[in-house]
Amino acid sequence: MANLISRFLRYIGVILIIAFGILSIFFSFLERQIPDSYPYKKYIQYSSFFEDRFYDYRMQETLKTDIVNDDIILLKVDDESLQTLGSWPVDRMSWSKMLDNLGAYGAKVVSFDVIFPEEVKTCGERSPDDSFAEAIAKFQSKAGNKVIMAYTTQDENSYGEFYEEMPEDLYNFIIDSQQANDEIGLGARKVEKHTYPIKKLLEPGPDLGYINMLEDTDGVFRHYQIVANIDGILYLPSIGLKTLEAFTGNSHKLEINSQGTALMKFNSKEIFVNNRGETKIRWLGAEPKFKDISLHTVVNAKPDDKRLSKFFKNKIVFVGSTATGAHDLRNTPVDSKMPGVYAHMNIIHQLQHGYFYQNLDDSIKISFYLLGIGMVILLGIMFFNKAILDLSTVILVSAAAYFVDYQYFLFEGYELKLFFVMFSFISTYSWITFLNFNQANAEKKQIKGAFSRYVAPSIVDDMLNNPDKLKVGGERRDITCMFSDVRDFTSISEKLSPTQLALSLNRYMGEMTDIVFATNGTLDKYIGDAIVAFWGAPLDIGDHVTQAVDAGVKMMEALPAINDEFREKGLPEFKIGLGLNSGECNVGNMGSDQIFAYTALGDTMNLGARLESSCKYYGTQILISEYTYARLEEGKFVTRLIDRVRVKGKTQPVSVYEVLYSYHDFMMDPEALAQFKIGYQLFVDAKFEDALSIFTALHEKHPEDKSSNRLKDSCQFWIENPPEEGEDHTITTRTDK
Repeated sequence: MANLISRFLRYIGVILIIAFGILSIFFSFLERQIPDSYPYKKYIQYSSFFEDRFYDYRMQETLKTDIVNDDIILLKVDDESLQTLGSWPVDRMSWSKMLDNLGAYGAKVVSFDVIFPEEVKTCGERSPDDSFAEAIAKFQSKAGNKVIMAYTTQDENSYGEFYEEMPEDLYNFIIDSQQANDEIGLGARKVEKHTYPIKKLLEPGPDLGYINMLEDTDGVFRHYQIVANIDGILYLPSIGLKTLEAFTGNSHKLEINSQGTALMKFNSKEIFVNNRGETKIRWLGAEPKFKDISLHTVVNAKPDDKRLSKFFKNKIVFVGSTATGAHDLRNTPVDSKMPGVYAHMNIIHQLQHGYFYQNLDDSIKISFYLLGIGMVILLGIMFFNKAILDLSTVILVSAAAYFVDYQYFLFEGYELKLFFVMFSFISTYSWITFLNFNQANAEKKQIKGAFSRYVAPSIVDDMLNNPDKLKVGGERRDITCMFSDVRDFTSISEKLSPTQLALSLNRYMGEMTDIVFATNGTLDKYIGDAIVAFWGAPLDIGDHVTQAVDAGVKMMEALPAINDEFREKGLPEFKIGLGLNSGECNVGNMGSDQIFAYTALGDTMNLGARLESSCKYYGTQILISEYTYARLEEGKFVTRLIDRVRVKGKTQPVSVYEVLYSYHDFMMDPEALAQFKIGYQLFVDAKFEDALSIFTALHEKHPEDKSSNRLKDSCQFWIENPPEEGEDHTITTRTDK
């Protein structure tokens, strides 16, 4: 069932991602074709944000071509000109001198990206406006020459001063248009009063073109408003379009379809115009793609300057500001601070040379092809379920799409929607990877849940994180092992029914195992009533010695509560013995290739087992070796040295210490513990009579302390049988296990 759900989610997710990619590509193409009244227009605009930025980034490469437009010159009003000629606005006499000189140099069209909405105030003298108007008339007196003046429009629903009816001067510039019907047209606009040229400058009959540009949703200027709908059915040209028409002598027709968008034909090619009257600029760039010259150079030059005559002969001259403080800098895809006049120059180059974007239908088809081919490859490779192969494929497919666009389509003017194509690739990879991860995580949880019943959670985590460890073999690790056994369990089990035996043993082992895990231990195995555990493997837990001994003490501390429950249920009490030892062991999965268990083997484990069995002999509950004692955290536990023992199979004796717990007799009688340690040192020093008196007193005070009794008997023996020369009376040799 889980697999069916996973497959269903996989297929549904991929289908939704593909559908998202297709719709995103489709709507990103339609963004500027959909009327503003469309209810989801804003969401469509926002969806194109990343796609537009990615295309802007790729488009930077197209600026590196060697294409240069020699027909258009920028006469720039720069900071140097303002310092030379005076502050902004430039005085009308300078404009007059400029026009006179340009006429002398043979310039053909002069377009002002500058507005002249106010008359110059004078005191009885001849107005500079008259001189400027005469200069315009003089320039236009030459056949084919034209001056273009600028104005602005605004949306009819905007606030501000505008002409309710179109000024009469503009009727001369109405574009020949054809509408599918009278009810559908481009977005209506009005002519603004505060930017319209003064009457005196219009008397010589200059052409007029508006200079509006609307930024995209993200504040970047990518589109150019080439025509404006004035009064609903009349269409006027932008300054860029009007300048081109004046330069070529050709007029153009606007054909508006029933969707509220339009087409204009230029040199046998059609350019798309959206419902705002905009077309997308295919940027050529700024300087050095267009030649430029400072205004003051022309104003102060001589009319017979041969160099300037050659420079301006039969050229379009755009007059526009590039000065820092003129506030005519636009954020464009090719420059975040480009003077606005370059937009008009770029659109003229685009229209003049057919430097258009390719048909939208072709671009959308190619985008779909790239999306489809890439998805087929990606899904086919991901069928093999190889993580590295999947990641490599999604990188290669994305890189291939980028390369194909750069090599074959970008420079040809195709607008491929690579962001959404690559986004679909990456989203598909991410979705399937997420499902695989989720499935693997679920399987890990299932495995962990099953194995955690038998081994420590740390081992399960280690196995899941390092599957290569699931093999027969081991490694040398420094560990502390523990062997725990229930005293006289055989006789206890004979008194209990199988149900009672299982109940009592499960209660005891459950509590003890929890303590092992709580102290970062690893449960090795259960052997009947015995528990084998170790600390320090498979993971490094730091001070494993102290943690292991702490576990032993906590087991003894927990035993009274367990026995209280057993008494209430009429079950026998448990008494246990613990043996702990520290050292290197071979730790790992031991067994066959089919069945194995995580365990530890070696002399360290053998000594730990011998210590556990010695608890009964010494009458103790927790015994540790000298190797464990030497590494204990100082002051953490209360201990006493009780013997040096040579266990079976060993030739070297080992010092054995008892670890005391809270309810131990000597823990509650510190004085007796101190006397025991004094007595043991006297025994080691062979002062048997002095030691005997101490152990005799301890026997009378604590008759149940088997260690005191054993040493009392040992002192008595050595008094009666003094040790021979070279004989070590402190060593006990045990032959049992």
